[in-house]
Amino acid sequence: MPSGRFRLIAYSPKNGVVWSASWQETAQRPLGGMIPTIVEALRAAAKDKLQRLMTAEAEAAAKRKQEREEEWERYERREDSRKAGQALTDSRQQLAEVIDNWGKAITVERFFADAEERLINADEERRRRLEERLTLARAMMGSLDPLDFIESWLAPDERYRSKYV
Repeated sequence: MPSGRFRLIAYSPKNGVVWSASWQETAQRPLGGMIPTIVEALRAAAKDKLQRLMTAEAEAAAKRKQEREEEWERYERREDSRKAGQALTDSRQQLAEVIDNWGKAITVERFFADAEERLINADEERRRRLEERLTLARAMMGSLDPLDFIESWLAPDERYRSKYV
């Protein structure tokens, strides 16, 4: 409520430090006459109570910061462990797929080998026509080399390398 009188409020601007003092001008005591008392009160507060509050808040802030850093470190370790586990799972799955594809490739190779063996007994015209088709079919199937299959596989540490191991 406006009173037409001056009021001086001193407070700590530091976050987390709750301290304030106020001086109200009255008809009997003008604010100018209170200046020596105000200065003395502020000096005493700065030396004693306010300094302790600010030191305590600085220590608490440092502790909170340390706790946040430790929590972040725990999070990063958990995330690193999860990524390493996922890399292992993905690598195993891909290796199983490579082996499965190699099994299919062996079946295809056996098919072509059996077909080529049967071509020996075919007449000349049929053999020439079927040899062309077999060559075309082999080219369409791509590589059947097991080293090509294993070369496409990614090991777990190729997928993700842990920062902590």
